[in-house]
Amino acid sequence: MVVRRRKKSRKIRGAKTGRGSGKRARGAGNRGGRGRAGLGKRASHRKSMLIAHPELKGIGKHGFVSVKQKKKLKQKAINVKMLDSIIEKLVSMKLAEKKDDYYEIDLSKLGYSKLIGTGFVKNKIYVHVKQFSESAKNKIEAAGGKIISE
Repeated sequence: MVVRRRKKSRKIRGAKTGRGSGKRARGAGNRGGRGRAGLGKRASHRKSMLIAHPELKGIGKHGFVSVKQKKKLKQKAINVKMLDSIIEKLVSMKLAEKKDDYYEIDLSKLGYSKLIGTGFVKNKIYVHVKQFSESAKNKIEAAGGKIISE
């Protein structure tokens, strides 16, 4: 007698998931969660492993940084090259003063908190600034200027 039966491929039409009849492991119900789910009260063994891992330190609460604090963290800097090139313009705008043979400028009024030593200085400049690099100090003093730290 001839045995007549359907092909196995007809049985699993639609979602092609494996395991047995194709009904048991069909959807996301067997997954157990998404992402880092399951790091709760009773999964301390998994949680401690993740926290100990150096690349996954972002788990849990780590405080809050306000916008005011973020603004204070950012330092606005200017190069001695840039300062030397715009000093005449600043004098015309009355943001800097020309005295005898030197220029005097307060960088905090312009919104700068640091002076960096990139470039060359031709003019004699007296600069009032909170922070400065060693190279900026050397270049200003070599041109006959002075840095007055606040």
